[in-house]
Amino acid sequence: MSSDELDIYYPNKIQFSGDVNMKQDNNVFMSDKLIISLNEKNEVLYNTLYACGHVSYNNNYIILTGSHAWINFYNKNIDIHEATYHFSEPPPIHGTANSIMQRGKNRYTIVKQGKCTSCIENKNYWNITGSEMLYDHHKHKIDVWNACLKIKKIPIFYSPYLSLSLHQNNVLGYYIPNIKYSSKSGLIFKIPCPINFSKHYSGSISPCYTSNLGTKLETEIRYSIKPGTGLFILDLVENNKMCNKKFSSNYHNRYWQLYWKHNGIMNKKWHFNSNYISTTGSNNYIENVNIPTYTHSNNNCMNKKILCNYTDKNWNANLSYFGVTNINITTIKDYYNYNESFQLELNSYYDNIKHKPLNLKLFSQITQFIPVNYHYPKTIRIHTEPTLDFSINNYYGHFNTEAKLKITHYRQKNIDHYNRTQYPGYHLQNIVNRITPQLKINGKMIFKKNTHISKKYKRFLEPKLQYLYVPYRFQENIGIYDTDMIHIDHKNLFRDTTYSGLDRILPVNQITGDITIRCFKKKNELFYASIGQIFNLRQLNSEYIKISKCTQKTPNILLFSGISHWNINDHWHMNTEMQYDMQYDALSFGTIILEYTGKDNQVLQTHYRYANKQYLEKILPDIKESIYHNTIAQLGVLACYPLIDNWKISCSYYHNIKTNQLIDQTIGIQYYTPCWGVNISCERKMIDWNKQLNRNTYDNKIRLDIKIYNSASDFKANPYKMLDIGVFPYQHAL
Repeated sequence: MSSDELDIYYPNKIQFSGDVNMKQDNNVFMSDKLIISLNEKNEVLYNTLYACGHVSYNNNYIILTGSHAWINFYNKNIDIHEATYHFSEPPPIHGTANSIMQRGKNRYTIVKQGKCTSCIENKNYWNITGSEMLYDHHKHKIDVWNACLKIKKIPIFYSPYLSLSLHQNNVLGYYIPNIKYSSKSGLIFKIPCPINFSKHYSGSISPCYTSNLGTKLETEIRYSIKPGTGLFILDLVENNKMCNKKFSSNYHNRYWQLYWKHNGIMNKKWHFNSNYISTTGSNNYIENVNIPTYTHSNNNCMNKKILCNYTDKNWNANLSYFGVTNINITTIKDYYNYNESFQLELNSYYDNIKHKPLNLKLFSQITQFIPVNYHYPKTIRIHTEPTLDFSINNYYGHFNTEAKLKITHYRQKNIDHYNRTQYPGYHLQNIVNRITPQLKINGKMIFKKNTHISKKYKRFLEPKLQYLYVPYRFQENIGIYDTDMIHIDHKNLFRDTTYSGLDRILPVNQITGDITIRCFKKKNELFYASIGQIFNLRQLNSEYIKISKCTQKTPNILLFSGISHWNINDHWHMNTEMQYDMQYDALSFGTIILEYTGKDNQVLQTHYRYANKQYLEKILPDIKESIYHNTIAQLGVLACYPLIDNWKISCSYYHNIKTNQLIDQTIGIQYYTPCWGVNISCERKMIDWNKQLNRNTYDNKIRLDIKIYNSASDFKANPYKMLDIGVFPYQHAL
């Protein structure tokens, strides 16, 4: 301890005056005056020190200031009055209070009649006030009693008790009321109510009222524990008026839906993953319910799966509990829905056999399919797939030869009703064995050379060639369970198969080639272009091959595709992609994007998309409505520009110039600060085709969003967030 002056008033007290500085471990205490009261035995009275005048206390994670303070000499408890505080732990919380108390050897900070915020100092655009706040520095959370969130001096919401976990980024953003209006759904009003059990568990309960759809209670629980992190979503719907009109004969007013997502690793060998959804009653309930978009495996089906994986040196095993649910109500009669059942997968692999570039892999799978509709087949599928791989890799490229033998055994029961009603030309059989070999040879070379312009620029030429052979096997005596067609574009030209599952194997005898050109300046890629082609060596008999679960036929895969990206300079960027179908001798798909980005996050993007009728029929084989197969020639413009001070405006317009139809139109204005922001957006989008009126149906939306940022880094994380309000979210051209 040090000070400018020391006064002893024996035997009552000792007074330190001037620049008083007291240090113990990492704790530093300073004030203008410090008084130690003594008793007759010269012992510290009540073990308490009194300080006044410019009181300051700090350690590694907290700074407290005030007018006067009481300090317990032994247990390190501190009471500071008329105080301010600042926590350096992320996010940096600071505020003022009538009094602040440090307890539990600096574990707890208790704030009486105070407020807190994480805004930049002297710019407290929002704050939370409370009669008492308890900061637990070990659990990294805040408990607030009589909490009121305010933007400036305007109250947003009040809660008798509020618990906030500081482990989550922008946690306050979950607790702001949402209000929207849609001509389809009506007025939507949602009030999130936060819940927080501990630093590992937090979430919200959100009553939601929709005038055209009914009432709903949304509950979200997020957790972070040793085996991983996850999310629970439970929706309780009182009365979905829209579904009631569509499915009045098979619809219950009340239902619930549970969604569970989990991902985690334990003991470095166990991996747990879940992407599971469960609903009561008909699967039609899934429409208009709070399902995250990433649960959809493709446009038609959603796989419900709980997986446990064990990985060892040369093998791994997957045990999963999964089912398949169709989410497309317009085609639900054409699809199976399967109840949850178990699936076992075993993978074993041996690399560099006898120290040679020879690898052996063995994949095995046992799956049971139990249909929701008891008229459909109940099936057990056993699949084994040995693979022998010879691979050579070096700096200049690689060469790979792969041979597979796909052996599949089906036991299909309860097939009589199916054979009478579905595809009467080909019937399912009780026991089917299918053996299909596959041979693939591919190679790639990498040529590097400095450009003639400057040695700073380097260009790479990467040709790639692949031969793939799969013989034809009759498969119409096999049902289609978890298999759907995959859209082939330039990114997956070299795929082995065009199907996502094992129930269909497309016969191919084709050569695929690709040439890629890259240009770099130092480590930055300036230009990238790639062109590729699939060429069939013989015409395939597509008469016996069905796409997915529909009666349409699979065309021969014969296409030419290209993709490129050009960073013209620091502000201008261009992306292009095209696909030319040799079979129809026509451009099937194409897109070009030109974007300008300014120094102040200005964005101006224009793009053109084209897709012909044959291309849409190929990627949307299960939609029978001809309106969805019309040629698309879409021109779009998107812009975001900062106005005066803290105002920003965004707009987008998408128009099909082939049919002269508006597809989507949005406009939004945002007021933003480093601590909070407010967005007002309007949207008009095409949602359906009215057969009776022979015209499109549009949905008009108005939305109000209030954003709160925990820190300046949260504010800067996504400056283009307001461009995602439309049907076509913003895609950066970089």
